[in-house]
Amino acid sequence: MLPLQTDRLFVYPCRLPLLTEIYLRHPHATETLEAVIPNEWPPEEIKELLPYFLEMLQHDPKSFPWLVWIIVAAKERKVIGNVGFKGRPDKDGMVEISYYLIPGYRSRGFMSEAAAALIKWTFTESPVRKIVAECDATNVPSLRVLQKLGMRLTHKSGEMLHWQISRPAKI
Repeated sequence: MLPLQTDRLFVYPCRLPLLTEIYLRHPHATETLEAVIPNEWPPEEIKELLPYFLEMLQHDPKSFPWLVWIIVAAKERKVIGNVGFKGRPDKDGMVEISYYLIPGYRSRGFMSEAAAALIKWTFTESPVRKIVAECDATNVPSLRVLQKLGMRLTHKSGEMLHWQISRPAKI
């Protein structure tokens, strides 16, 4: 059921209308999310990608839900970050996860909670067989998130560490 809900969070997938509202900073986005959108979100990296995401959703509707998901703190009703994927699953059933959390909400378990909910949804509701991630070797908080998610380190490429988790076998 969407949005995903955890003990402390709502995680909303972005359809084209919502992503357009966020891109335009339209006040209706706050109504749609029933949450305050702080000035520090989205971060510059996401702002720069929004036109690309909008184009993807316009020309390839199946890109939904494989892009941005918005993380809302349930108690505060405030957007605190995003989690999602870098595009549709490939032919082998693999997607790459990415995430961002507003600095004031880091190191409190929010990202692990949001990403775990998204991973569970992905393995339950889609044909995805493997989720991968990459992380700078010096980004200790992100490394901790990947470890908490049960991802395993597969290899190193320069300063980047590459991780993966596979769909659990059916019992």
